[in-house]
Amino acid sequence: MANLSQANLPDCWIFDRSVIKWQRKTYVMVGVMDLLSRKLLTWDLLRPLKPTPTATVLSLAISTYGKPPALVVGIDPVFKSPEVQAVYSQAEVWPVDLRQGKASVSIFIRSLWRNLEWEGLSWRELVDEASFRQVVADWLIHYNSDRPHQALGYQVPDERWRSLRYEL
Repeated sequence: MANLSQANLPDCWIFDRSVIKWQRKTYVMVGVMDLLSRKLLTWDLLRPLKPTPTATVLSLAISTYGKPPALVVGIDPVFKSPEVQAVYSQAEVWPVDLRQGKASVSIFIRSLWRNLEWEGLSWRELVDEASFRQVVADWLIHYNSDRPHQALGYQVPDERWRSLRYEL
């Protein structure tokens, strides 16, 4: 496996999805993560996974944070849909498919999805979909702004993002 220390990581965003099951329902978490800071830039919890809301997640990330230095995308067919392709074209971003030698960087966003399921959801008794969605939103805010990462020198992703992107 490639050396994935913080110093050797490529400067890119990861656009991927994960399946989350709750009360016999299947949801798809779609998100965009900045790899160097581990900040989850934008996300949405979809049911079912459709191209237009998926494209909206990426479009929101680009309109909020600017054009990504590079974009690595998941292998799901939705990332090749005309709606998502239109966002790539409009932003002049040409994504690298995870199958093209970049599979190793996807471990970071997939780790986030696993942590969300374990830390955010598995220990809670949620009575309805609204509380489920609220717990997901609250945990992701906690992840970005309160949860230190050993790989980031115990910085939180928001601090790391500011130090990387807004250096004076």
